[in-house]
Amino acid sequence: MSRFSKPLIALALATIPFFVLVGTTSTVTVNGQIASDSRFNIGGLIMALIGLAIVFGVLRPSAPRDPARKSIAAAAGLLCLVQIANSIDLIRIEPLDWVMPDRHLPELQYSGLAENDYIYLSNKSPDFYRRTLTREKGKILGQAMQHRVYADLCHGGRYRADLVRAEQLPDYFDATERAEIERLASIAAENAPTECSRTMSNRLMGPAVDELNRQMDLFDRLEAEYLELAG
Repeated sequence: MSRFSKPLIALALATIPFFVLVGTTSTVTVNGQIASDSRFNIGGLIMALIGLAIVFGVLRPSAPRDPARKSIAAAAGLLCLVQIANSIDLIRIEPLDWVMPDRHLPELQYSGLAENDYIYLSNKSPDFYRRTLTREKGKILGQAMQHRVYADLCHGGRYRADLVRAEQLPDYFDATERAEIERLASIAAENAPTECSRTMSNRLMGPAVDELNRQMDLFDRLEAEYLELAG
């Protein structure tokens, strides 16, 4: 057996429970918000304690003097202590989140408009088109601002929508219309969440993105109608 076998086994015992849960989890939801989220990884606790026992054996004064072996054992011992805290939920470490930070987010469902999806107008005058386009662009810009604020706050600036497209204002909007768009968008931006939560992420980074993408496509169709009408 290699002289590094025992410290490496201890290291493995401390590491595996970060990826494998053998225990219980409990989530309490109040008004759609997660009030508490706890877990107890009994398997991780047992493995970490076994790892510590191995480490103590390697580091005991009567053990052979082998600096490299003892260094690995010391590192394994520290990791075992971290694993104990993680297993009893004193701390929460999920290495998979470092590699796939958004793995818990819902998949986006929107894939495009149907042929009969339009914003139907009762008045087909150019002025009414412009008022509707102004209102819709204000909504789109507001949704985009909410998404940007929340993604920056809670998801490291990883956006799930084309915000450049959402924030682009066509040249045909005049100063008054642009001011109205900014006013409508600012109302939505003021209501952007200031705290992170799993429930909020599931909404703003999931269905809300689908809705934003759909609204942008609807806007493009309405804009095409207006430009054709305006000549």
